[in-house]
Amino acid sequence: MGIVEELEQKVDIVELVSKYTTLKKAGANYKSLCPFPGHNENTPSFVASPAKQLGYCFGCHKWGWPLKFIMDVENCEFKEAVEILANFTGTELKNNYNPEKAKIQKSLYALYKDAVNYYSEALGRYPEMKKYLMDRWISSESLRKFHFGYADNGGALYSYLKEKWYDDEMIAESAIFIDTKTKKDKFIHRIIFPIQNLRGDFVALAGRTTTKQEPKYLNSPATKIYDKSSILYGLYEARHSITKNNFVIITEGYMDTIALHQWGFPNSVCVSGTAFTEKHIQVIKRLTKKIYLCFDGDKAGEKATKASLETMKNKWLEVKIISLPNGKDPDEIISSGKDFQTYIDSALSPIGYMIAKADFETQSIEDKKVLLETLLQTVVSYSDQVEKDSYLKEIAHKLWLRQDVIYDRLNTLKHTRKKSEQEVPKVKKISSEDMVIATLLNHPKLIDNFKKEILFQQTLGKDLQSILKEWVWFLNHLDLEQKEFYKWLALKIESEWEEQNQTSRQEWIQKLIQSMNREHFKKESDALKVRIWEWDHEALKAYSTLMQQAKKHAIK
Repeated sequence: MGIVEELEQKVDIVELVSKYTTLKKAGANYKSLCPFPGHNENTPSFVASPAKQLGYCFGCHKWGWPLKFIMDVENCEFKEAVEILANFTGTELKNNYNPEKAKIQKSLYALYKDAVNYYSEALGRYPEMKKYLMDRWISSESLRKFHFGYADNGGALYSYLKEKWYDDEMIAESAIFIDTKTKKDKFIHRIIFPIQNLRGDFVALAGRTTTKQEPKYLNSPATKIYDKSSILYGLYEARHSITKNNFVIITEGYMDTIALHQWGFPNSVCVSGTAFTEKHIQVIKRLTKKIYLCFDGDKAGEKATKASLETMKNKWLEVKIISLPNGKDPDEIISSGKDFQTYIDSALSPIGYMIAKADFETQSIEDKKVLLETLLQTVVSYSDQVEKDSYLKEIAHKLWLRQDVIYDRLNTLKHTRKKSEQEVPKVKKISSEDMVIATLLNHPKLIDNFKKEILFQQTLGKDLQSILKEWVWFLNHLDLEQKEFYKWLALKIESEWEEQNQTSRQEWIQKLIQSMNREHFKKESDALKVRIWEWDHEALKAYSTLMQQAKKHAIK
């Protein structure tokens, strides 16, 4: 048995997919929002089939067994996907190298795991660093949960990794060191915050200074396993709580997220030294559609909030903003002993936030006009009518204006606003032949039945003729695009069949055959009519035979 077969036998596709998105039972299968990068959707179109060990998205048409699923969802090569599955299943990959003669090749994931272990052990050797964290109200449980560490010595980590058989090329690729010549850890004398991906692998580091050293936080740069625009700190620890509570709190800082976890809000995460991005949204939407932004209350936090609101616009999300007073951050609010739940309960809508932050006199008509124009410009940029209506009512209430006045202003704005035309993507029309091919892919035993009942076989398409003649040959000679299309359609049909009994399935097949026979009868008769008008006597004979065959099978 090959390594791929061994790994795919060990893994449960449902458990694997659950690491990336929230699955819900749907008959014998499971459904969810698409987990594949680049496909941002609002209704579930991804299906995981435990029986087939297969995942397929009806929207973007990506599909695959466990290994291919990993390659697509992680956007990685075959070798790395094998390593990921091996880590997931706890399988030790056989190594062809002799440790006594050559260095053992290991992945960056393994290197980061070893580095985090080193930092964690180092923290235990420095009680003053532990005291520093305890003084910041970090509990012993959080130290373990978030794998805190300390970069104690510039060269010790390098020596530690070399003892683990990592070569200089891999060490340099990790971006932990200034360079492999000096062997100096760039995070030296900093508290280490390890960063994990949604699967739980360590992929990057953040180091916080305990002195006046600049910058205050030092973050890992992008590597082949770390894209900070798609990874949220704390999401691995928060994922189950986010699903359970059906909302997520997004903060700016590591300490903010940790403080919220400690004080009863484990559904909290933070952006890792970057803005909130489209990729973050795609990851979050697999777990929940409710987002509470909780950035710092200072000017920088306000700017980040407004930018994030723009990014989340028209993404089918319910967004609230937790507004903190006096430029405070969540860590400071919690440390002061205040009940953070009250801030969640009074969270603002995007429009409510804009009004709260606007500098205007409530009694000034001119100020109201200017603010109303700004607010309506924002509302009209939303696509969902329910969301728009809710915001318009909120504007009317908070600006003390009648709703009809608000709607009149909005209609005026709509007529003057230029609307950009969007191209409607072309979708391949599904024919009866496509349905037959997809059905036979799932149930090749039906081929003989279809051969007997399909009429006018001389007009069948090349694909259907091929699968009726030689099923295996047909599968082996399909190109990737065709294969993905037929696999998608086959899974769609299979999902529909699960809700039907045997009699209903047979009726469905019979209707499909009748539909296809009608299509090909029309196609053949139309072609013969053209030839008849050209005084083709052979066509007249063929047309007569065709009519007799159609009458026999009650085809009109």
